[in-house]
Amino acid sequence: MPDLKQLRTKKGRDEAELFIIEGEKFIAEIPNDWEITDYLIAQSYKGEIAGYKQRAECTVVRDSIFNKLADTVNPQGIIAVCKRKQHTLDSLKSAGFFLLGENLNDPGNVGTLIRTAAAAGVDGVILTAGSCDVYNPKVLRASTGAAFRMPIVQDVSLSEIFVFFSAGQKGLSDIPVFAAHPRGNVTPYDINLTGNFCIVIGNETHGISQEMAARADMLITLPMANSTESLNASVAGSILLYEAVRQRIGHGLKAD
Repeated sequence: MPDLKQLRTKKGRDEAELFIIEGEKFIAEIPNDWEITDYLIAQSYKGEIAGYKQRAECTVVRDSIFNKLADTVNPQGIIAVCKRKQHTLDSLKSAGFFLLGENLNDPGNVGTLIRTAAAAGVDGVILTAGSCDVYNPKVLRASTGAAFRMPIVQDVSLSEIFVFFSAGQKGLSDIPVFAAHPRGNVTPYDINLTGNFCIVIGNETHGISQEMAARADMLITLPMANSTESLNASVAGSILLYEAVRQRIGHGLKAD
């Protein structure tokens, strides 16, 4: 059994190439093509253990020990240890509808955006270096299993990202980058979101970086009333993603 305390940190997860999932509901979301290495089970757990034993080794411990290792307030008595999957930019589709998070720090926002992106039919999520780790337990819970259902690339630089989206990449033309900005000069309702493009959501406090603002093809903004300056990152991102869905449905395109 790996050291679960170590897997609470990004450094520990990176070194072990493992992460943890808690609770029956979330464990049930893990697809069969993701490797589970171990289960930790509390003595008081009422679920059926036989099915878990067919997939990985099960270790049963006293409730007092389990509760110390659990991350949730009211643990459900079971934790799964999983092998990470490492996606790269080159493993993404060479064309499509992408979401980029730049320096997103809040795990709830990252998980919610991943969940919304999956529902909207996004082809891949990209997180820059400095963003919250997708295997953070709070991100995984907020994504409600969506993190398992789509490619997510993390810890990449803006330079790498713009090379990927640049003209000539895999024989294609530019994939335009539309960055959310409170002082953008166009709304998402005024641009075509039916083709290939990438939407960028910036840091919760500072927004997108100066480099991103300079290099993005367009800075887009959401109309604000009552002197409101900005929206929560996951709310703004969800509105932009679903404007793309609305336009695609209007053009007879499927969201997926």
